[in-house]
Amino acid sequence: MSSPLEKLRDGINKSCPAFVDSFYDRSRYKIEYGGAGSGKSHAIARRLCYRYLNESIFSRKDSDPQTVHTILVVRKVNRTLKKSCYKLIKNILTKWCRKKSLGLSIKEFSFNSTDLTITHIETGSQIIMSGMDDPEKIKSIEAITTIWAEEATELNQEDFDQLDLRLRGNHNCVKEFWVSFNPVSDQSWVKATFFDNPLSGTWTHKTTYLDNIHIDDEYKTVLENKKKTNIRYYNIYAMGNWGTAEGLIFNNISYKMVKPEDFAGYECVQGLDFGYTNDPSSFNQTYIDLKNKKLIVYDGFYEKGMSNTMLADAIKEKKAHRHKTTCDSAEPKSIESLRSKECNVGAAKKGKDSINNGIDFLQDYEIIINSHLVEFKVEAENYSWATDKNGKPTNKPVDDFNHFFDSLRYATEKYHSRGKLERFNIRR
Repeated sequence: MSSPLEKLRDGINKSCPAFVDSFYDRSRYKIEYGGAGSGKSHAIARRLCYRYLNESIFSRKDSDPQTVHTILVVRKVNRTLKKSCYKLIKNILTKWCRKKSLGLSIKEFSFNSTDLTITHIETGSQIIMSGMDDPEKIKSIEAITTIWAEEATELNQEDFDQLDLRLRGNHNCVKEFWVSFNPVSDQSWVKATFFDNPLSGTWTHKTTYLDNIHIDDEYKTVLENKKKTNIRYYNIYAMGNWGTAEGLIFNNISYKMVKPEDFAGYECVQGLDFGYTNDPSSFNQTYIDLKNKKLIVYDGFYEKGMSNTMLADAIKEKKAHRHKTTCDSAEPKSIESLRSKECNVGAAKKGKDSINNGIDFLQDYEIIINSHLVEFKVEAENYSWATDKNGKPTNKPVDDFNHFFDSLRYATEKYHSRGKLERFNIRR
Protein backbone atom coordinates (compact mmCIF):
# COMPACT_ATOMS: atom_id res chain seq x y z
CA MET A 1 0.00 0.00 0.00
CA SER A 2 1.28 3.46 -0.89
CA SER A 3 2.23 5.84 1.88
CA PRO A 4 0.47 9.23 2.12
CA LEU A 5 3.58 10.94 0.78
CA GLU A 6 3.77 8.55 -2.16
CA LYS A 7 0.12 9.27 -2.91
CA LEU A 8 0.93 12.97 -2.85
CA ARG A 9 3.79 12.43 -5.28
CA ASP A 10 1.57 10.38 -7.58
CA GLY A 11 -1.06 13.12 -7.37
CA ILE A 12 1.49 15.72 -8.45
CA ASN A 13 2.56 13.58 -11.39
CA LYS A 14 -1.06 13.07 -12.40
CA SER A 15 -1.76 16.80 -12.09
CA CYS A 16 1.38 17.79 -14.04
CA PRO A 17 1.87 14.89 -16.50
CA ALA A 18 4.03 16.89 -18.90
CA PHE A 19 6.64 17.44 -16.16
CA VAL A 20 7.08 13.91 -14.77
CA ASP A 21 10.44 13.35 -16.51
CA SER A 22 11.71 16.70 -15.19
CA PHE A 23 10.87 15.67 -11.64
CA TYR A 24 12.91 12.48 -11.85
CA ASP A 25 15.85 13.91 -13.78
CA ARG A 26 18.93 14.55 -11.61
CA SER A 27 20.68 17.21 -13.70
CA ARG A 28 21.90 20.30 -11.88
CA TYR A 29 20.33 22.77 -14.30
CA LYS A 30 16.65 22.13 -15.07
CA ILE A 31 15.49 24.45 -17.82
CA GLU A 32 11.70 24.71 -18.11
CA TYR A 33 10.72 27.00 -20.96
CA GLY A 34 7.96 27.50 -23.48
CA GLY A 35 4.66 29.24 -23.85
CA ALA A 36 2.37 31.02 -21.43
CA GLY A 37 -0.17 28.90 -19.62
CA SER A 38 1.88 25.71 -19.88
CA GLY A 39 1.87 25.20 -16.11
CA LYS A 40 5.64 25.61 -15.65
CA SER A 41 5.44 27.69 -12.48
CA HIS A 42 2.79 25.53 -10.83
CA ALA A 43 4.68 22.34 -11.64
CA ILE A 44 8.02 23.61 -10.31
CA ALA A 45 6.39 25.01 -7.16
CA ARG A 46 4.79 21.62 -6.43
CA ARG A 47 8.08 19.84 -7.02
CA LEU A 48 9.90 22.15 -4.59
CA CYS A 49 7.19 21.81 -1.95
CA TYR A 50 7.31 18.01 -2.26
CA ARG A 51 11.10 17.97 -1.78
CA TYR A 52 10.72 20.35 1.15
CA LEU A 53 8.30 17.98 2.85
CA ASN A 54 9.90 14.68 1.86
CA GLU A 55 13.59 15.35 2.42
CA SER A 56 13.42 17.75 5.31
CA ILE A 57 10.26 17.24 7.33
CA PHE A 58 9.20 13.62 6.81
CA SER A 59 12.79 12.38 7.01
CA ARG A 60 12.50 12.90 10.78
CA LYS A 61 10.20 9.91 10.88
CA ASP A 62 12.49 7.36 9.25
CA SER A 63 16.11 6.45 8.90
CA ASP A 64 16.82 8.55 5.81
CA PRO A 65 19.43 11.30 6.19
CA GLN A 66 17.69 14.57 6.99
CA THR A 67 18.18 17.58 4.77
CA VAL A 68 17.78 21.04 6.25
CA HIS A 69 16.55 22.68 3.08
CA THR A 70 17.21 26.27 2.13
CA ILE A 71 15.29 26.71 -1.11
CA LEU A 72 15.92 30.07 -2.76
CA VAL A 73 13.35 31.48 -5.19
CA VAL A 74 14.42 34.56 -7.16
CA ARG A 75 13.18 37.04 -9.70
CA LYS A 76 14.90 40.19 -10.88
CA VAL A 77 12.77 42.48 -8.71
CA ASN A 78 11.77 41.64 -5.16
CA ARG A 79 8.33 43.29 -5.33
CA THR A 80 7.20 40.90 -8.09
CA LEU A 81 7.61 37.84 -5.85
CA LYS A 82 4.88 38.42 -3.28
CA LYS A 83 2.00 38.13 -5.74
CA SER A 84 3.60 35.35 -7.75
CA CYS A 85 5.92 32.72 -6.26
CA TYR A 86 5.30 33.44 -2.58
CA LYS A 87 1.53 33.32 -2.96
CA LEU A 88 1.73 30.18 -5.11
CA ILE A 89 3.94 28.21 -2.72
CA LYS A 90 2.02 29.33 0.36
CA ASN A 91 -1.25 28.22 -1.23
CA ILE A 92 0.20 24.80 -2.11
CA LEU A 93 1.52 24.14 1.40
CA THR A 94 -1.70 25.40 2.97
CA LYS A 95 -3.75 23.05 0.79
CA TRP A 96 -1.52 20.09 1.58
CA CYS A 97 -1.71 20.79 5.30
CA ARG A 98 -5.47 20.28 5.03
CA LYS A 99 -4.89 16.71 3.83
CA LYS A 100 -5.40 14.68 7.01
CA SER A 101 -3.47 11.76 5.55
CA LEU A 102 -0.22 13.77 5.58
CA GLY A 103 -0.45 14.51 9.29
CA LEU A 104 0.76 18.09 8.78
CA SER A 105 -0.51 21.21 10.51
CA ILE A 106 -0.27 24.71 9.15
CA LYS A 107 0.89 25.69 12.65
CA GLU A 108 4.17 23.89 11.94
CA PHE A 109 5.07 26.66 9.49
CA SER A 110 5.89 30.32 9.90
CA PHE A 111 4.84 32.48 6.93
CA ASN A 112 6.52 35.90 6.82
CA SER A 113 4.91 38.00 4.08
CA THR A 114 7.32 40.88 4.72
CA ASP A 115 10.59 38.99 4.37
CA LEU A 116 8.92 36.51 1.98
CA THR A 117 10.11 33.46 3.89
CA ILE A 118 8.39 30.18 4.78
CA THR A 119 9.97 28.30 7.68
CA HIS A 120 9.27 24.88 9.14
CA ILE A 121 9.62 25.74 12.78
CA GLU A 122 10.93 22.41 14.10
CA THR A 123 13.49 21.59 11.41
CA GLY A 124 14.48 25.12 10.45
CA SER A 125 14.11 24.35 6.75
CA GLN A 126 13.22 27.44 4.76
CA ILE A 127 11.92 28.63 1.43
CA ILE A 128 13.31 32.12 0.87
CA MET A 129 12.18 34.58 -1.82
CA SER A 130 14.51 37.36 -2.91
CA GLY A 131 14.93 39.80 -5.76
CA MET A 132 18.26 40.16 -7.52
CA ASP A 133 17.85 43.90 -7.10
CA ASP A 134 19.20 43.30 -3.56
CA PRO A 135 22.38 41.29 -4.27
CA GLU A 136 23.75 41.71 -0.75
CA LYS A 137 20.80 39.74 0.65
CA ILE A 138 21.61 36.86 -1.68
CA LYS A 139 25.22 36.80 -0.47
CA SER A 140 24.09 36.46 3.14
CA ILE A 141 22.01 33.31 2.53
CA GLU A 142 23.94 30.18 3.48
CA ALA A 143 23.64 26.45 2.76
CA ILE A 144 21.36 26.82 -0.28
CA THR A 145 20.11 23.42 -1.45
CA THR A 146 17.90 24.41 -4.40
CA ILE A 147 17.39 27.56 -6.51
CA TRP A 148 14.45 28.50 -8.69
CA ALA A 149 14.97 31.45 -11.04
CA GLU A 150 11.47 32.40 -12.21
CA GLU A 151 11.18 34.60 -15.32
CA ALA A 152 14.90 34.02 -15.78
CA THR A 153 15.15 36.22 -18.88
CA GLU A 154 14.65 39.18 -16.52
CA LEU A 155 18.04 38.33 -15.00
CA ASN A 156 21.44 38.89 -16.58
CA GLN A 157 24.50 36.66 -16.87
CA GLU A 158 26.07 38.17 -13.74
CA ASP A 159 22.96 37.39 -11.71
CA PHE A 160 23.08 33.76 -12.79
CA ASP A 161 26.80 33.42 -12.11
CA GLN A 162 26.36 34.76 -8.58
CA LEU A 163 23.50 32.36 -7.87
CA ASP A 164 25.32 29.39 -9.37
CA LEU A 165 28.26 29.89 -7.05
CA ARG A 166 25.90 29.88 -4.04
CA LEU A 167 24.59 26.38 -4.82
CA ARG A 168 27.35 24.29 -3.28
CA GLY A 169 28.19 21.95 -0.42
CA ASN A 170 26.97 18.54 0.77
CA HIS A 171 23.40 18.75 2.08
CA ASN A 172 22.27 15.10 1.77
CA CYS A 173 20.26 15.94 -1.34
CA VAL A 174 20.56 16.52 -5.05
CA LYS A 175 21.27 20.20 -5.71
CA GLU A 176 18.89 21.62 -8.30
CA PHE A 177 18.87 24.91 -10.17
CA TRP A 178 15.47 25.42 -11.84
CA VAL A 179 15.25 28.03 -14.61
CA SER A 180 11.83 28.96 -16.01
CA PHE A 181 10.94 31.52 -18.66
CA ASN A 182 9.20 32.43 -21.90
CA PRO A 183 11.81 32.63 -24.70
CA VAL A 184 11.28 36.30 -25.53
CA SER A 185 14.59 37.07 -27.25
CA ASP A 186 17.10 34.82 -28.98
CA GLN A 187 19.76 37.32 -27.89
CA SER A 188 19.24 36.37 -24.23
CA TRP A 189 22.10 35.02 -22.13
CA VAL A 190 19.79 32.10 -21.30
CA LYS A 191 19.87 30.83 -24.88
CA ALA A 192 23.65 31.20 -25.08
CA THR A 193 24.20 29.45 -21.73
CA PHE A 194 21.78 26.54 -21.91
CA PHE A 195 21.02 26.03 -25.62
CA ASP A 196 23.76 27.26 -27.96
CA ASN A 197 26.65 25.85 -25.91
CA PRO A 198 24.92 24.27 -22.91
CA LEU A 199 26.63 23.90 -19.57
CA SER A 200 27.36 20.36 -18.45
CA GLY A 201 24.50 18.96 -16.41
CA THR A 202 21.75 20.79 -18.31
CA TRP A 203 18.24 19.40 -18.85
CA THR A 204 15.94 21.38 -21.14
CA HIS A 205 12.20 20.84 -21.39
CA LYS A 206 9.73 22.78 -23.50
CA THR A 207 5.97 22.97 -22.87
CA THR A 208 3.05 25.04 -24.17
CA TYR A 209 -0.55 25.60 -23.21
CA LEU A 210 -1.36 22.43 -25.16
CA ASP A 211 0.50 20.44 -22.47
CA ASN A 212 -1.54 21.88 -19.60
CA ILE A 213 -4.53 19.65 -18.78
CA HIS A 214 -5.98 22.35 -16.52
CA ILE A 215 -6.07 25.20 -19.05
CA ASP A 216 -9.55 26.54 -19.74
CA ASP A 217 -11.05 26.88 -23.20
CA GLU A 218 -11.40 30.65 -22.94
CA TYR A 219 -7.67 31.12 -22.32
CA LYS A 220 -6.90 28.78 -25.22
CA THR A 221 -9.02 30.99 -27.44
CA VAL A 222 -7.21 34.13 -26.23
CA LEU A 223 -3.84 32.64 -27.12
CA GLU A 224 -4.99 31.27 -30.46
CA ASN A 225 -6.52 34.62 -31.41
CA LYS A 226 -3.05 36.15 -31.11
CA LYS A 227 -2.16 34.24 -34.26
CA LYS A 228 -4.44 36.67 -36.10
CA THR A 229 -3.62 39.87 -34.23
CA ASN A 230 0.04 39.56 -33.13
CA ILE A 231 2.01 36.75 -34.71
CA ARG A 232 5.14 37.59 -32.72
CA TYR A 233 3.22 37.21 -29.46
CA TYR A 234 1.70 33.94 -30.68
CA ASN A 235 5.06 32.43 -31.60
CA ILE A 236 6.67 33.35 -28.28
CA TYR A 237 3.92 33.27 -25.69
CA ALA A 238 1.65 30.61 -27.17
CA MET A 239 4.08 28.28 -28.96
CA GLY A 240 7.15 28.96 -26.83
CA ASN A 241 9.49 29.70 -29.73
CA TRP A 242 12.49 31.98 -29.42
CA GLY A 243 11.76 35.57 -30.43
CA THR A 244 13.98 37.40 -32.88
CA ALA A 245 14.78 41.07 -33.34
CA GLU A 246 13.12 41.02 -36.76
CA GLY A 247 10.12 43.33 -36.78
CA LEU A 248 10.95 44.96 -33.44
CA ILE A 249 10.44 48.71 -33.42
CA PHE A 250 13.32 49.53 -31.08
CA ASN A 251 16.82 48.09 -31.32
CA ASN A 252 18.46 50.97 -29.47
CA ILE A 253 17.68 49.91 -25.90
CA SER A 254 19.94 48.55 -23.17
CA TYR A 255 19.45 47.75 -19.48
CA LYS A 256 21.56 48.42 -16.40
CA MET A 257 21.26 49.34 -12.74
CA VAL A 258 21.04 53.14 -12.95
CA LYS A 259 22.32 55.45 -10.24
CA PRO A 260 21.40 59.16 -9.87
CA GLU A 261 24.92 60.21 -10.82
CA ASP A 262 24.39 58.57 -14.22
CA PHE A 263 21.99 61.35 -15.23
CA ALA A 264 23.41 64.33 -13.36
CA GLY A 265 22.59 67.49 -15.30
CA TYR A 266 19.90 65.83 -17.44
CA GLU A 267 16.36 67.20 -17.68
CA CYS A 268 13.59 65.19 -16.01
CA VAL A 269 10.60 64.33 -18.23
CA GLN A 270 7.68 62.14 -17.15
CA GLY A 271 4.79 60.43 -18.91
CA LEU A 272 1.65 58.56 -17.89
CA ASP A 273 -0.53 56.26 -19.99
CA PHE A 274 -3.85 55.51 -18.28
CA GLY A 275 -5.22 52.00 -17.95
CA TYR A 276 -7.38 50.06 -15.56
CA THR A 277 -9.08 46.71 -16.20
CA ASN A 278 -7.60 45.29 -19.39
CA ASP A 279 -4.55 47.53 -19.78
CA PRO A 280 -2.01 48.65 -17.18
CA SER A 281 -1.36 52.22 -16.16
CA SER A 282 2.21 52.98 -17.18
CA PHE A 283 4.26 55.80 -15.66
CA ASN A 284 7.88 56.61 -16.39
CA GLN A 285 10.36 59.05 -14.90
CA THR A 286 13.02 59.64 -17.53
CA TYR A 287 16.08 61.87 -17.83
CA ILE A 288 16.98 63.27 -21.22
CA ASP A 289 20.32 64.49 -22.59
CA LEU A 290 19.40 66.38 -25.76
CA LYS A 291 22.99 67.10 -26.77
CA ASN A 292 24.14 63.49 -26.75
CA LYS A 293 20.72 62.04 -27.60
CA LYS A 294 20.40 59.81 -24.58
CA LEU A 295 17.33 58.82 -22.53
CA ILE A 296 17.67 57.15 -19.14
CA VAL A 297 14.44 55.62 -17.85
CA TYR A 298 15.13 55.77 -14.13
CA ASP A 299 11.88 54.78 -12.46
CA GLY A 300 8.21 54.06 -13.02
CA PHE A 301 5.33 51.70 -12.43
CA TYR A 302 3.18 49.44 -14.59
CA GLU A 303 0.04 47.97 -13.06
CA LYS A 304 -3.61 47.22 -13.71
CA GLY A 305 -6.50 48.28 -11.49
CA MET A 306 -5.00 51.58 -10.31
CA SER A 307 -7.57 54.23 -9.37
CA ASN A 308 -6.70 57.91 -9.66
CA THR A 309 -6.01 58.00 -5.93
CA MET A 310 -3.63 55.06 -6.29
CA LEU A 311 -1.94 56.74 -9.24
CA ALA A 312 -1.46 59.95 -7.28
CA ASP A 313 -0.10 58.06 -4.27
CA ALA A 314 2.32 56.09 -6.46
CA ILE A 315 3.57 59.27 -8.14
CA LYS A 316 4.01 61.02 -4.79
CA GLU A 317 5.77 58.00 -3.29
CA LYS A 318 8.44 58.41 -5.95
CA LYS A 319 8.60 62.19 -5.28
CA ALA A 320 7.65 62.51 -8.95
CA HIS A 321 4.79 64.98 -8.32
CA ARG A 322 7.41 67.73 -8.15
CA HIS A 323 8.08 67.32 -11.89
CA LYS A 324 5.69 67.81 -14.80
CA THR A 325 4.01 64.64 -16.05
CA THR A 326 2.46 64.56 -19.53
CA CYS A 327 -0.58 62.26 -19.60
CA ASP A 328 -2.79 60.61 -22.17
CA SER A 329 -5.22 63.37 -23.21
CA ALA A 330 -8.01 60.82 -23.74
CA GLU A 331 -8.84 60.98 -20.02
CA PRO A 332 -9.30 64.65 -19.03
CA LYS A 333 -11.26 63.71 -15.88
CA SER A 334 -8.37 61.61 -14.64
CA ILE A 335 -5.95 64.45 -15.32
CA GLU A 336 -8.12 66.86 -13.34
CA SER A 337 -8.38 64.32 -10.54
CA LEU A 338 -4.59 64.04 -10.35
CA ARG A 339 -4.28 67.83 -10.31
CA SER A 340 -6.69 67.99 -7.39
CA LYS A 341 -4.39 65.57 -5.59
CA GLU A 342 -1.42 67.92 -5.97
CA CYS A 343 0.23 66.18 -8.91
CA ASN A 344 1.84 68.38 -11.58
CA VAL A 345 0.19 66.92 -14.69
CA GLY A 346 -0.85 68.06 -18.15
CA ALA A 347 -2.39 66.56 -21.28
CA ALA A 348 -0.45 65.32 -24.29
CA LYS A 349 -1.21 67.19 -27.50
CA LYS A 350 -1.01 64.10 -29.76
CA GLY A 351 -2.19 65.14 -33.24
CA LYS A 352 -1.82 63.61 -36.68
CA ASP A 353 0.83 60.89 -36.93
CA SER A 354 1.79 61.49 -33.31
CA ILE A 355 2.55 57.80 -32.71
CA ASN A 356 4.95 57.46 -35.63
CA ASN A 357 6.49 60.88 -34.96
CA GLY A 358 7.11 59.84 -31.38
CA ILE A 359 8.60 56.52 -32.45
CA ASP A 360 10.77 58.30 -34.99
CA PHE A 361 12.09 60.61 -32.26
CA LEU A 362 12.79 57.79 -29.80
CA GLN A 363 14.61 55.73 -32.42
CA ASP A 364 17.20 58.50 -32.70
CA TYR A 365 18.12 58.21 -29.01
CA GLU A 366 20.16 55.77 -26.99
CA ILE A 367 17.63 54.47 -24.45
CA ILE A 368 18.81 52.97 -21.16
CA ILE A 369 16.16 51.34 -18.96
CA ASN A 370 16.84 50.76 -15.28
CA SER A 371 17.02 46.99 -14.92
CA HIS A 372 14.42 46.78 -12.13
CA LEU A 373 11.74 47.97 -14.57
CA VAL A 374 11.11 44.47 -15.86
CA GLU A 375 7.68 45.24 -17.33
CA PHE A 376 9.24 47.92 -19.53
CA LYS A 377 11.85 45.40 -20.70
CA VAL A 378 9.11 42.94 -21.69
CA GLU A 379 7.44 45.62 -23.81
CA ALA A 380 10.73 46.59 -25.44
CA GLU A 381 11.29 42.98 -26.46
CA ASN A 382 7.82 42.67 -27.99
CA TYR A 383 6.73 46.06 -29.40
CA SER A 384 6.77 45.41 -33.13
CA TRP A 385 5.59 46.55 -36.53
CA ALA A 386 2.39 45.05 -37.90
CA THR A 387 2.80 42.83 -40.94
CA ASP A 388 0.89 42.74 -44.20
CA LYS A 389 -0.81 39.69 -45.72
CA ASN A 390 2.58 38.53 -47.01
CA GLY A 391 4.14 38.69 -43.57
CA LYS A 392 6.24 41.77 -44.31
CA PRO A 393 6.49 44.60 -41.74
CA THR A 394 4.45 47.75 -42.36
CA ASN A 395 5.00 51.23 -40.92
CA LYS A 396 2.16 50.72 -38.45
CA PRO A 397 2.93 49.39 -34.96
CA VAL A 398 0.92 46.55 -33.45
CA ASP A 399 -1.45 47.89 -30.79
CA ASP A 400 0.07 45.67 -28.10
CA PHE A 401 3.04 45.90 -25.71
CA ASN A 402 2.90 49.68 -26.16
CA HIS A 403 1.79 51.15 -22.82
CA PHE A 404 5.29 52.01 -21.63
CA PHE A 405 6.21 53.42 -25.03
CA ASP A 406 3.05 55.50 -25.11
CA SER A 407 4.03 56.99 -21.76
CA LEU A 408 7.57 57.58 -23.02
CA ARG A 409 6.24 59.35 -26.12
CA TYR A 410 4.14 61.61 -23.89
CA ALA A 411 7.15 62.33 -21.67
CA THR A 412 9.26 63.49 -24.62
CA GLU A 413 6.44 64.96 -26.72
CA LYS A 414 7.59 68.58 -26.52
CA TYR A 415 10.78 67.61 -28.39
CA HIS A 416 9.22 65.57 -31.18
CA SER A 417 8.69 68.36 -33.69
CA ARG A 418 12.17 69.73 -33.00
CA GLY A 419 13.69 66.29 -33.50
CA LYS A 420 11.74 65.79 -36.71
CA LEU A 421 12.99 69.13 -38.12
CA GLU A 422 16.59 68.30 -37.19
CA ARG A 423 16.38 64.93 -38.92
CA PHE A 424 14.78 66.51 -42.00
CA ASN A 425 17.59 69.04 -42.30
CA ILE A 426 20.24 66.35 -41.89
CA ARG A 427 18.65 64.14 -44.56
CA ARG A 428 18.45 67.09 -46.95
